[in-house]
Amino acid sequence: METNSLMMNDSRPNIAISYYEDRGNPLKLELFDRLRSWADLELLDPEREHSDLADRGLDLYHMARWRRGGLADLERACEAGIATLNSYRGAARLEDRLERCKTLRDRGFHVPAFQFGRAEEITLRPPVVVKPRREIVEGSHTFRLVRSAPIDFEGERFVQRYVVPRRSYKIFRVGERVRTTRHERPDGKPRAVETRRRFAELTDEVADLYDLSVFELDIVVHKNLYVIDVNPVVSLEGVGDAVDIYEECIRERIRESRSGESPSRE
Repeated sequence: METNSLMMNDSRPNIAISYYEDRGNPLKLELFDRLRSWADLELLDPEREHSDLADRGLDLYHMARWRRGGLADLERACEAGIATLNSYRGAARLEDRLERCKTLRDRGFHVPAFQFGRAEEITLRPPVVVKPRREIVEGSHTFRLVRSAPIDFEGERFVQRYVVPRRSYKIFRVGERVRTTRHERPDGKPRAVETRRRFAELTDEVADLYDLSVFELDIVVHKNLYVIDVNPVVSLEGVGDAVDIYEECIRERIRESRSGESPSRE
């Protein structure tokens, strides 16, 4: 019934998603199998750009893996007026850790203190986390926790105060649906928990700020509620209805686009 209501013009939607053909998150691979039951799906290598994206007759493009090629294809899709779940402008702004933290801080979010520069320029006291400034470059997720002085590294780095978490959460926003997981010891596996009102409000604020429909937040609670990271793709690990809500989000976006209810993103 959902499929019939979606395809009012009697054609299967054409969907392109930046993700790997042969590996990756099992939840996303299950999602792709679901999509193939009612749409023509093409998986695009997220590591490279596809200059002909606008000529493929797509009903929707989605960046499910945050890589340089996928981000470039998201820009092409938005420029061509192809329906997307996230805006290129928002996803691109999140790629720069320094600018992201400045934006969140200036908008009133709690973020741990941060600096960018050479080791001798950093005045933050340990414990701190040392990271590359950019999200989607080689080695971008190589972090180093410095617990005591001196803080020493080569070149320029993004340095952020380490907040010892009393509780840490991942909040997932998929369309209008919000899900929350908590990482707990001893195994550290995520466990689904009830989404607090403040968590839902946070996703509303981030969605408006960056024009995103699908994203995840890393949250640490220690006296304040700190936003550690905003990611324009989702893992949905630990979320029981992950595939259902992801599939429905894609259905709804295509339906909106075909009916002219929702404007294209930039």
